[in-house]
Amino acid sequence: MTEPVGKRELNKRATREALEAAAKQLFAERGYANTTVRDIADAAGVTERTFFRYFAGKEELILDEVLAWMPVLQQAIIARPVDEPALVSVLRATGDLLRAQPVAPGRSPLLLFAHGRPVNRVGAGGASFMLRIEDGLAAALRVRLNGADDAGLQAELVARIALAIFRSVMIESTRDGANPDERRDALADRFDDALDLVRVSL
Repeated sequence: MTEPVGKRELNKRATREALEAAAKQLFAERGYANTTVRDIADAAGVTERTFFRYFAGKEELILDEVLAWMPVLQQAIIARPVDEPALVSVLRATGDLLRAQPVAPGRSPLLLFAHGRPVNRVGAGGASFMLRIEDGLAAALRVRLNGADDAGLQAELVARIALAIFRSVMIESTRDGANPDERRDALADRFDDALDLVRVSL
């Protein structure tokens, strides 16, 4: 038999849902960059202090969108040609996904990787979030590399390198304040440029 949910817990759920709904609406209307924590709290009818009881920052409100891409990206990595180098597969699969995925108005996951280092912008959960992305990439790579010598270590290394390249391309390509969703094709093309630079450095 399921125990009834207490009034306090119901209130907490309602507050969290109100903050999520307010953020979604404001991001769609004003854009992510032009929406502040205070805006979200005001729209939800709570204080900024209350907001920070539920979220480390507004970035946490779009983390689900980032992580929702992972299963799709994993399948795309696994489906790449078997003779393609692992790092090339990750970056080309990511580029294909960038070009194909529809844009969520005002709350694109690309915003976490633009105009700075995301691990410094998502509060205490930032490092954990980045590790979850690395783990997702490594899991797909282990499938590709099954049977290879040191497949586990190779998968983890390639996952970390690929994420570093992705972050670097995003930061370099949006220093002028551009919306990354308006440059998806160009960003995907820059992965090839980055690969060439990595090869030159080896």
